[in-house]
Amino acid sequence: MKYLLMILCILTLVACKQKQASNFDQHVVLENDKVTVTEFVGSPGGDVCGEGMHSHPPHLNVLLTDAKVKVMLPDGKIITQNLPAGATFWSGAETHSVKNTGNVPVKSYIIVTKN
Repeated sequence: MKYLLMILCILTLVACKQKQASNFDQHVVLENDKVTVTEFVGSPGGDVCGEGMHSHPPHLNVLLTDAKVKVMLPDGKIITQNLPAGATFWSGAETHSVKNTGNVPVKSYIIVTKN
């Protein structure tokens, strides 16, 4: 019984460490035959809308909080942006890495249409 409890504690610690290693959260808030709406929350210093260099299909982005971010493109170009809550913009298919350079979490919706 002690061994089972020890294994359970170790597995819990490993799961907590893996959760801490990811410094952003995402979950689908709406999905139907027309759209998928995913909410992203990026911690300060962490990823904002995906882990590391990643890709998105064409999408609408709606910022739910102010955002101070650093965007890195595959060619190494870096773009810094300070955007207000409510900023809404369309992006074509893209590959990038986005880091939260602010002091508070960045929260956004990414809305992808379906054909």
